[in-house]
Amino acid sequence: MPNALIPELTGRRLTVDTALKQPTMIRAQIAKLADDQILLPKFFRTLGAKVEGGGMLYSVIQASDFFTSDVEKRSARAEYKVVEGVDPEPKLAVVEDWGGKFQVGIEEITRNDVNYLDQQTTQLANTIARKLDVRAMTELNAAVTGANVVPGHDWSGLVTVGDPTSLTSSAELPTADLSAAQLASDLQELGVRHDLLVVHPNEAHSLRVAYGDKLQAMLDSAGVGLFANPRITAGTAWAIETAKVGTVGFEFPLTVDVWEEKSTRSYWVQGYVVPAFGVDRPFAAKKLTGLAG
Repeated sequence: MPNALIPELTGRRLTVDTALKQPTMIRAQIAKLADDQILLPKFFRTLGAKVEGGGMLYSVIQASDFFTSDVEKRSARAEYKVVEGVDPEPKLAVVEDWGGKFQVGIEEITRNDVNYLDQQTTQLANTIARKLDVRAMTELNAAVTGANVVPGHDWSGLVTVGDPTSLTSSAELPTADLSAAQLASDLQELGVRHDLLVVHPNEAHSLRVAYGDKLQAMLDSAGVGLFANPRITAGTAWAIETAKVGTVGFEFPLTVDVWEEKSTRSYWVQGYVVPAFGVDRPFAAKKLTGLAG
């Protein structure tokens, strides 16, 4: 099968030279590689409009923002009470410019060294994805505090099969921790239903070892999917409402530029993205802690 970066073209693979003349093809490959591993869209929804003026205004929604002052029982021929709402707290998310570039020499072009171009593209995609995820988790950890942090139990030594006397008690199982997270959201009365469990690979391994081929049944019973990413702090997990915890806007989405440098007989391939992160619904995430001994 031809690589996505070098598709078949009239029976022949696209050359490095042609790829450099079509930066959108390299951009598509970077986006594809990053999309398979990136954590960002699990927590953040896209703004849907270009960020202007170097920043994105957003409001942090709290429980009080869903209610006005209390209503009163109306008497005959009387007017209803004037109610007052609460204005959400406005905040500004400043854009951040992240990117990198790599060089492709005339040697790689002349010899059609597609592997070199593919390797460099993959490395740049991985680096951009990692940076976006690191920044996203920094914003989330700063915003998700207080009642949105739920103490959990150690998942590293779970026993779910064998002698009934040695089994981990139901109150200490991951399902209990997920239920506690959902309970915390239910008590906030904000209509949040967790549908995704985001974990560090260590915790994903613990779940697979403990439940084996019954893991999917456990997740289905809890009503959540499972996603593992090393950007999550080991020993913690997130029960979230997918893509509804925050908003990410872009002054510039993923962009790839290619230009020639005649003095070195080479080309430069540059990729960058300019996002702004706003955690406007922190209550849509519950951070589970204490999952490793």
